[in-house]
Amino acid sequence: MTGHGQARSHDAQDAVEVEVRSVNHRYLKVHAHLPETYAYREGEIEELVRENVKRGAVDVDVRVTSAPDENAEPFDVELVKVYHKKLKAVGKKIGIGSKVSMESLLTLPGVIRRDSARNGSERVWPKVAKAVKEALKDLEAARKREGDRLKKPLGVILKEMARLLEEVRGLAPGVVEQYRDRLKERVARLLSGNDPPIPAPDLGREVALFADRCDISEEIARQESHLKEFDDLMVKGDEPGRRLDFISQEMLREANTMGSKANDSKLTSRIVSMKAEIEKLKEQIQNIE
Repeated sequence: MTGHGQARSHDAQDAVEVEVRSVNHRYLKVHAHLPETYAYREGEIEELVRENVKRGAVDVDVRVTSAPDENAEPFDVELVKVYHKKLKAVGKKIGIGSKVSMESLLTLPGVIRRDSARNGSERVWPKVAKAVKEALKDLEAARKREGDRLKKPLGVILKEMARLLEEVRGLAPGVVEQYRDRLKERVARLLSGNDPPIPAPDLGREVALFADRCDISEEIARQESHLKEFDDLMVKGDEPGRRLDFISQEMLREANTMGSKANDSKLTSRIVSMKAEIEKLKEQIQNIE
């Protein structure tokens, strides 16, 4: 389900801004965009999302701005001294007398202390976690509004499916009667006046076999049950997205079975229309958690 949420916090030391966006996805997929010093917290961000969101592709953007700590030592001074001494010795050994610049020293491995940055992130993390939770609550409210908006178009589709199903129910019994009448006409045309008539029991058995092959009463009953369950889940279902997805698959299966048994153009037309409505349902369901 699509949605957007955000949260901000600001004090004398730190400014934290979190933005959460979600789009349709069959399962839950989390992608966190974090400052480098918080990269090791990605798993915790994902856990926070999983506690609040069950379905969708979720992007979490975290931005942190902190005032510099004047008491913190960002550089490993002793290591800089070692690098400087060794570089001068190497230069002397190979006959290069250029000076070693501070800019060059600061790019060497280990000079900038990662533990200092990590200690700062440990201090700020509770503020980040709080902002993420608030942004997820904001996202949840947006997704709920989106879900409420979807109820109306889903209700329209279900109503149209119920209408089509009722027409199918009304047309189905006439298929056997029409087949019986057509069979009698064909037999009468094929038989000449001198040919013995086909016994009525034989015709009856052929009609009975056809009636059994094209009987869709069970499929109609199951489809009716699916429609009711779908409607109930929309009203009171908790995280109904996956169940609705499953029900829509079952609806399509029943419609396909009815279509394979149908031997009437009017009946087939209604079933094709029903399948089109089911595809609309499946499309909308992707927006539901």
